[in-house]
Amino acid sequence: MVFKLWSIWHFIYMLSPFIAFAIIYFLVRNRSGKVKRIVGIVLGSISVLILVVRNIDIFARSGWDVEIIPLQVCHIGSLISGLALILRKKWLISTSFCFNLIPAFLAMLFASSLANYDTLLKIRAQAYIWGHFFIIVCALYGILVLLPSLNKRDLIYSISFVSASSFVAIICNSAFRALLDWTPNYFYLYDYKGTPLKFLYNATPTSHYGWFSINWLYTITLFVVFLLVFVGLFFLARLIVMKLQGQNKMRS
Repeated sequence: MVFKLWSIWHFIYMLSPFIAFAIIYFLVRNRSGKVKRIVGIVLGSISVLILVVRNIDIFARSGWDVEIIPLQVCHIGSLISGLALILRKKWLISTSFCFNLIPAFLAMLFASSLANYDTLLKIRAQAYIWGHFFIIVCALYGILVLLPSLNKRDLIYSISFVSASSFVAIICNSAFRALLDWTPNYFYLYDYKGTPLKFLYNATPTSHYGWFSINWLYTITLFVVFLLVFVGLFFLARLIVMKLQGQNKMRS
């Protein structure tokens, strides 16, 4: 079973998390808070478990590998989206929706790495498929079902976490290449692979400081774009939550 980009199955794959969430939403929307909480914990646990199984498979086959360390955007997404529903922390829920939702969908849209597998039955291929699927489902569930009352503190916590993670990713991208001969591209900060910003990455040279290297223009631009999108989605989430909460009060 081989994956083909832009086939009918690819389009079904892209639509599948939204269809699945719609079904879950209509099944739980009139249920008690306890039921919604249990369903959220189940979804979140599956999201985390997928990443754990993937990493165990990589370790069993290759030992310690650059891909085991969860510093790539969607690997962090599996953890954040899962823990958001398990712990029901508002800043985790906002991070899942504002930071992980779009990259997960883009990974499904431009799923070129899936086409490299000779069969989709491999654990890593299945982890790719279901990992991104559950990131999206969990991100939507956190906002549209749990309806957290988000505030500015949650926004600050979320941005601080992602900023700290990106800083660690910048350091690790260079350190692992210099010290361990690995080739990480955490947060897509080392080169443009996986992003639409090839022209920007090539616009200025990468600066080198001993073992550390960075493309300043590309990295800063990515961070600014992230910040604008993140803040926009955060206030969109707040509006959605307030509207749904108002509708629930009117029905009750």
